Amino acid sequence: STQAAKYGVYSHRLGNLWLTGGASNTGGAVLKHFFTTEELVALSKQINPHLASPLDYYPLIQPGDRFPVNDPNLAPRLTPHCEDRVEFLHGLLESMARIEARGYELLNSLGATPLQQVYTAGGGAKNLTWTHIRQRHLQVPMKSSLSTQAAYGTACLAGSGGIINSKFKIQKSDSLTPKKMG
Repeated sequence: STQAAKYGVYSHRLGNLWLTGGASNTGGAVLKHFFTTEELVALSKQINPHLASPLDYYPLIQPGDRFPVNDPNLAPRLTPHCEDRVEFLHGLLESMARIEARGYELLNSLGATPLQQVYTAGGGAKNLTWTHIRQRHLQVPMKSSLSTQAAYGTACLAGSGGIINSKFKIQKSDSLTPKKMG
C-alpha cells in the first residue's frame, strides 16, 4: 500500500490488492461552472485533441486542492481567460489532464505500480475529445466502461464484496491506445 497523507494520497484494500489514489478538486464541477452540458458537447467537437493548448491553468472553483497538490489555500489559476470559448475549454481540459498526469507521476514516485491503463466512467467518459487529451498526457490505453455513470465503479467494487475473482468481471466497451509522441 502507498500511504502519503501529506500528499493527499490514500490506499484502500480490495481483497489482496491495494487501490492507491488521490482526488483533486479540479474536474467536472469546474467545467459545469463555465459551460452547460450542451456547450461541453458542442465545443469539445471543435477541439483538436492531438494538439496541446498553450493555456496553463489550475482550474478550481474556489481555493484549495487535495491531490496532487495538497494545499487547502492553493489559488485557482484561470488566467488568461480566453474569450474564445473553444480555446478556453481546450485550456481547461488540457490543464486537467496535466494535473491528472502529475498525480500518477507522484503516485509512481511514492512506490505505486506504474500506470498501465485507465478505466474511465462518469460524464467525461462520453467525451471522446477529453479521452484523447487524457490519453495523450498519460500515454496508456484508456478504456471506457459500458456504463458512464460515475457510481459504476463504486457499484462494481461493492458488488465484488471486496474480493476480485473469476466470477466477477467488469465489462468494458471502447478502448483507446496511445500513439508514440514525437
